[in-house]
Amino acid sequence: MQLNKALVGTLLLTITTLLHSTVKADQVVISEIMYHPRGDQPEFVELTNITATPLDIVRWRFTDGVSFDFPEFDAGDPEASFLHAYQRLVIASVDPDTFREAYQLPASVRVLGPWEGQLSDNGERITLEDKNGVVVSQVRYRDRGRWNPGADGTGHSLSLRDPEAGADNWR
Repeated sequence: MQLNKALVGTLLLTITTLLHSTVKADQVVISEIMYHPRGDQPEFVELTNITATPLDIVRWRFTDGVSFDFPEFDAGDPEASFLHAYQRLVIASVDPDTFREAYQLPASVRVLGPWEGQLSDNGERITLEDKNGVVVSQVRYRDRGRWNPGADGTGHSLSLRDPEAGADNWR
């Protein structure tokens, strides 16, 4: 009986070690935040899928910072329901055409919007949840301290330096 308990303990420890060493906590990160644009430029948040796996984004939503519900599944455009491997997606304070015109972005850049509300110029928490209410990504930004002052009304955004390095890696 002792041998079985020891074997089970060893197996559990091995499985736990493997899971912790191979599973990434973040699959989608908030990779860029334009919270205080210059002039009349629109605000935006950019998401990046940092995995090789397409992710179903149907009914995801921003719950803190601004309010935005991702679209329902559309049988006429099923690809729109996914954030593909390593793909970036912009969620804007204005409609996609207005956003593309303001930032001179080509149609190949995927943009959703508009959202409701406005990002605080002083800083706040932005939270992205999946359709089950599980937090997918979250960041609390500020306009002072370790946060780049160049993003506070000068036309620059906060950008995640390295999505693999975690949430405390902004410039």
